[in-house]
Parts: sequence; C-alpha cells; structure tokens
Amino acid sequence: MALKIKVLTGGGFVEKEVDASNIGALRSELNIPAGSSVSVGGSNVTDSHELSAGDLVAAVENDKGGGKVLTV
Repeated sequence: MALKIKVLTGGGFVEKEVDASNIGALRSELNIPAGSSVSVGGSNVTDSHELSAGDLVAAVENDKGGGKVLTV
C-alpha cells in the first residue's frame, strides 16, 4: 500500500508516494545511505520507525563539516 509523505528536497518538502512502510525500507527505496540520520516530524528515528501518511521526513548525511541535507 503506497503512502504519501513529504520529503525534504532542496529548499522545502516535496510530496512523494512511497511503498515503504518503515524507515529501513524507505532507505532502500530512496537510496538513503545507511550512515545518514533520518528524522520524522523533527525527531531522529531508527530504521524500525513506522511511516504514516503525511509524515515530514528529512535525511542528513553526517560528515566532518557537520553534515549535509540529502536530496532524495
């Protein structure tokens, strides 16, 4: 069952329809690197976090410069 979520892309949140039911599956579907941090609604979450319709999702890749927002 597809879910509509909003993913941080560039300067804002873009609605995407995804088949993933949790963050681990979303990493695979959107090619989010395993070492990156993912937040839903402003809170960091683990790969087992279940997604809900309308969730605001952001991914940040950690690096020596403090990190960068991933474009997915």
